[in-house]
Amino acid sequence: MLALEVKEIDASPAGRLNPVGPVGPVAPVDPVGPVGPVAPVDPVGPVGPVAPVAPVGPVGPVAPVDPVGPVAPVAPVAPVDPVGPVGD
Repeated sequence: MLALEVKEIDASPAGRLNPVGPVGPVAPVDPVGPVGPVAPVDPVGPVGPVAPVAPVGPVGPVAPVDPVGPVAPVAPVAPVDPVGPVGD
């Protein structure tokens, strides 16, 4: 047979929090080790040949110029007013 022991819980009064204890020391930071060597850069291979330029085809014929139409008649010039006598 198992024997059970009943204990009374000592609870804080409602609405009151237990005080927080002091904060312990901060753990030390581990030192950073040395940086390893930089990996070598792969060499660039040779540049391939330049593709040939396609030849230009022949130029087509020039389009014909539209003919110039007739010139409109010039409007008549208005008569000039006569000049009056010159004063003294």
